[in-house]
Amino acid sequence: MEGIENDDLSLQPVEEEDWPLNPHLDEDPNGWQTIAPEHMSIFMPSSLQIADMHRLGLVTMASQELELRQGQANDALEGLRLALGHKSLLFRTKVRVLLQRE
Repeated sequence: MEGIENDDLSLQPVEEEDWPLNPHLDEDPNGWQTIAPEHMSIFMPSSLQIADMHRLGLVTMASQELELRQGQANDALEGLRLALGHKSLLFRTKVRVLLQRE
């Protein structure tokens, strides 16, 4: 990747105090504390400060991430609208049936 050098990235050591707070921490045979991949967070440009995004040349990637997140939010809202519409239809149908019986 262009703009990213090895010394730009750093790994945060796992502190001993974090051990009881994070149940996903484990120890490998060498005694290193590890986190299973399914419990790790994925590096995304939004996890960086704006100055770091510019310094690393990730501004375009950050805008693409924003578009993807907006699309995901729109998909979730569409699902909510459909679910509410379906519940409304069921409610109206059941209320009409109950009113017709009276």
